[in-house]
Amino acid sequence: MRTCRGPFWLTSAGVVLALAATLAQAQATAETRPFESSQYRYSVTLPAGCRHDEGPGTLDAVCATDFDPDKSAMASASAALVLEIGVEPVPDDAGKPAAELARRYDEAQFKAEVPESVCGEADKTRVKIENAKQVVEEAQVAYTADVTCPEIKFLGLGERRATVEVFVTPGLRYRLMARAPKEEFEQHKEAVAAFFASFRIHP
Repeated sequence: MRTCRGPFWLTSAGVVLALAATLAQAQATAETRPFESSQYRYSVTLPAGCRHDEGPGTLDAVCATDFDPDKSAMASASAALVLEIGVEPVPDDAGKPAAELARRYDEAQFKAEVPESVCGEADKTRVKIENAKQVVEEAQVAYTADVTCPEIKFLGLGERRATVEVFVTPGLRYRLMARAPKEEFEQHKEAVAAFFASFRIHP
């Protein structure tokens, strides 16, 4: 027999409020803003409720947990959801086939750069890299990995989780990274998946 913990209208109201909150967050993450770089030949779509910081060869979206624009404007990149793109021109790679690109930038180099580029951590032994993968395609080499960044006590930062992808193409290397506090990463998986799926490299 099911026991009733309170009046039906209160239970119903709670359900409605919970659904409304879920819908509001879904709508916030569904609103996106397209970006395109003719200089670095790529396009990507980022959540509109985030702060968008652009620099030479970099584009960061810093997002509050609820994708509220005002909160995102004040959010710390070290303790928020961050969706990042970095592009490095490598003129010596221009015109090289994928097999040569893989030799010039291999999986060992990819893993060696992850601690600092993803976690800002100089001590490589403190960073956990899992599911590292290399895919050599017709015109590029792709690397992916899941990363756990360690706690940084003196900054008051707990563990953070991240996913990173690197695309090595003739003349340009692209690094995509999504990072968030460990306890929040799963709730952002749809926004993270949409970010990676939206990325396009143009001829």
